[in-house]
Amino acid sequence: MLSLVILAYIGPAILTIILILSVILLIIGIERIAVGIAMPTSSKGSRYANIGIGLLVIAFSIVLMQFPVFTSAVLIVLAAIALLISGIARIIHGISFKSSGSTRALSIGVGVLSVAVSILVIAEPIHFGLVLFAIMISIAFLISGIEMMVLGISGRERYSRTITSS
Repeated sequence: MLSLVILAYIGPAILTIILILSVILLIIGIERIAVGIAMPTSSKGSRYANIGIGLLVIAFSIVLMQFPVFTSAVLIVLAAIALLISGIARIIHGISFKSSGSTRALSIGVGVLSVAVSILVIAEPIHFGLVLFAIMISIAFLISGIEMMVLGISGRERYSRTITSS
């Protein structure tokens, strides 16, 4: 159900994820400040570092809350850059290593696809990148939900436990 909701309401789903991340960071920042103030046994430098880190995390969370579209675009571009580097590495790996023809072609093909998608996302992070991200997340939720239903209906465990005796 969650995957269908995300597909139907892509924009609000992304904004909700960013808001939840912002609130979590705000809580972490408050916790760091509390640790810095409440830890009398730690050194002054450690106390000031905790308080400083807490203030920075709180400031970062406030920026995330104030500019969610910009934040999502930056995160999407960072992910696209990581995908671009991964794609280039796959292409180099496919070209330089002598492996079987199909494995080599698959590595090069996946690398080219990764580079192409990353360039599209970098060029249009809001219109293409966020939509692609939301679709991928919803597909992952859909597959996970189907897996859980199949396991529930069949009565099997998700992870089998093997007991070995020595």
